[in-house]
Amino acid sequence: MSACSVILATPEYPDIMALAKALAAIRRAPVQDQVHVAKRAWGIISEHLSEADAGTLVDSLRRAGIECRVVAGEAIAPLPPAETLLKMEAGVADSLALIAAAGYTVVSAVAGTGTEGPKSALKIINAGILLTTGLPIKLGGKERKGTKTHEVSETVYQIDLVGGTPHRRWRVQASHFDYSFLKERKQYQSFANFKLLLGDLVAASPQAWRNRGTQAILSGQPLHTMGYETLADLEREAKWLLTLRSLGGT
Repeated sequence: MSACSVILATPEYPDIMALAKALAAIRRAPVQDQVHVAKRAWGIISEHLSEADAGTLVDSLRRAGIECRVVAGEAIAPLPPAETLLKMEAGVADSLALIAAAGYTVVSAVAGTGTEGPKSALKIINAGILLTTGLPIKLGGKERKGTKTHEVSETVYQIDLVGGTPHRRWRVQASHFDYSFLKERKQYQSFANFKLLLGDLVAASPQAWRNRGTQAILSGQPLHTMGYETLADLEREAKWLLTLRSLGGT
């Protein structure tokens, strides 16, 4: 066997702390160092291992009560390129293998213009001197316009739908989707419409597997409980679930 990966053997997630403690014991590392590793695993515990090392890791995790399995590195399901879906299209929900939704926060730097020049405090002092002596002082420097950047955070909700033969992947961004198909059910808030869309997809595709984010959103769990930090987390989880499904996982 070529380079191997160790993945969770069932679609259910273990307790993160239990996984972190198991990894810490195996690797003889502090538990706190393994918490981040456990959170970012998303079903794929370790990659690029020799067959012997992968087997040892699986045995150790099983003794800790975490069911996992060894797969060849090439067995990890690839993700097709994401195709942006802007509105409901006929046939998309007919043969879905996976409905993977997530919410995460994106922080970006935004440039803006501002005026630079004498400090406000100096302006106040100058005003005081002017009132007292009638003699203004000259403030150093001229006011000038400049460009400054500041951080803006945005919560992004999206769904990746994988289905068809061969697999295709459609991506829905909550804020860039036409919800007119909802008709009288349509709400004034984007996330409310997104949740209705997700529910409709699940109802129309009972055969599709659902990721953690899908279950969390439909059950009304807060964003921070989902655990996604970036798009890469959602895609790693999707690869694991598609791999498990292709191997006959339940």
